[in-house]
Amino acid sequence: MINYIFYTCLLALFQAWILPAALNASNAKWMLGNRDQDPNGSIKYLRAKRAYANLQESLPIFFVLGVLGIVLDINLESLMLYWLIARLVHVFAYVMGIALLRSASFIISAVILIMMAISLA
Repeated sequence: MINYIFYTCLLALFQAWILPAALNASNAKWMLGNRDQDPNGSIKYLRAKRAYANLQESLPIFFVLGVLGIVLDINLESLMLYWLIARLVHVFAYVMGIALLRSASFIISAVILIMMAISLA
């Protein structure tokens, strides 16, 4: 289960730095500067920022439930994998502007967090 916590950290790193940098390459000077003003980023860049903000809302819950599963020796491995897949689909759908898929993957990831919590009870 620790591997899924690690993979989730990689997802957060990807969403926080790599994806926005790739989608905002035209503003490289801004990214290397003090960032006093927000640049005029592309639609996909702005979507990537919102997708990351959304990830930040559920990330602490996922980490707490995952660590509790490890400490209590309750196997949450499948649920952790499904949550990670749902979040990968979510960021893809969010950046690409596929609203129905984005909403569905968000709901699925939230339900999986609830299932993880129930498994710990």
